[in-house]
Amino acid sequence: MNRDWTLSAPCRGQNGFTPNEDEYSSEGALKRLCWPLLATCGPCPFRSECIATVKPSQARFDGIAGGRLWWGGIVVGALDDVCEDELTEPKLRASCGTEAGAKDHTRSGERPCPSCAQATREIAARRRNEKARQDRQAEQLQLDFATT
Repeated sequence: MNRDWTLSAPCRGQNGFTPNEDEYSSEGALKRLCWPLLATCGPCPFRSECIATVKPSQARFDGIAGGRLWWGGIVVGALDDVCEDELTEPKLRASCGTEAGAKDHTRSGERPCPSCAQATREIAARRRNEKARQDRQAEQLQLDFATT
């Protein structure tokens, strides 16, 4: 899965978003431990990518992901501006990271996972470049024909 977004995430290099299990023993203890860090997610443009990568409900995650505080994969706290669309965890498939994978997500009514979204962007760029190359070749053929 393409995780280049993690290099620009506001939480990069910070500890405490996924505390060790020996640091807390209850939901309340987890909240006290993590709540001060939740504000870091406020300006983050990668909240849905974070959720798609961590898959907190599937993994029964404890900690902070995507602007939310999770306890056993259930949201127990969140920033005020979170959006339900960010919670969609796309199902990962063998075809993820390909154009076919992105189409599979769409057919299933899901938002494409980050690797499929990246594959779609790369394929679109390749198609634009190929079309531009073909247009240049056609133009050159017309010029060659016109000069003969």
